[in-house]
Amino acid sequence: MPVTLVRKYKQGTRQFPTDRTMQDEDAIQGLKRLGLTTYEARVFLALQKLGSGAASEVSEVADVPRSQVYGAAEGLEKHGLVETQQSTPTVYRPVPLEQARRQLLDQLAETGAETFDYLDTIQNSAAGEERSESIWLIRGSDVIDSRIVSIAEEADERLLYGADEPGMVGPEVVEALLATADGGVTVVVASVNEAVLEQVPDGLAAYRVPEERVMDVDTGRLVVADDATILMSTHQTEFGNGVTEEVAFWTTETTFASMLVELAEGWLKDPFQ
Repeated sequence: MPVTLVRKYKQGTRQFPTDRTMQDEDAIQGLKRLGLTTYEARVFLALQKLGSGAASEVSEVADVPRSQVYGAAEGLEKHGLVETQQSTPTVYRPVPLEQARRQLLDQLAETGAETFDYLDTIQNSAAGEERSESIWLIRGSDVIDSRIVSIAEEADERLLYGADEPGMVGPEVVEALLATADGGVTVVVASVNEAVLEQVPDGLAAYRVPEERVMDVDTGRLVVADDATILMSTHQTEFGNGVTEEVAFWTTETTFASMLVELAEGWLKDPFQ
């Protein structure tokens, strides 16, 4: 049972728990991820409980040294999260929660945008002139979906998407394929499975892989773009726990990619004809 501290004020009596539960700690960690320091997060949480309060009150609820409350409150004020009443003693109160939410999320978005803009300017800045024959391995259907979307967005002339199961023709991938087709790229969805082809929406071509061309391997998905990029996935079962996950390799603008693209399209009897 939590310990409850009763404190007397001029206008009555307040009660609040002095022990921080796990929920409080979760909130503090969340506020830190949104850009606050530990003391700022603790003080902001305490002010939510108090409604308003002087440094001594905040210190006791927040479990923050009183001397540190002033600096934390000043930081919160700069974030636009706290208002200060010029009185003796100084009283702090939090802004409305919806306003605080907007402030923190806007600041986080701005910081993220600035950071990724900078990363974009320095991307490959330390790379040499030579390109390596790189083959990349990725794991997990969500990660593979994201890579397929990127490949589709970068296709210039034609894109082949092969899938073994209906579940591999998800909304995110279909949306990317349609957007690519709208941009003037020839997009073909190929499968030996009729259930997959039945899911192909208008605007995309469907190609049924000939039965004699079906490979006796556990291939999940095949993506080919512009004779330069290829992605192939399979299902891999981890030994011991029996969990199956999708694993894929992809490569682009390499000798290996060109060779595999030619082999794949030849094996399928050229789905773009």
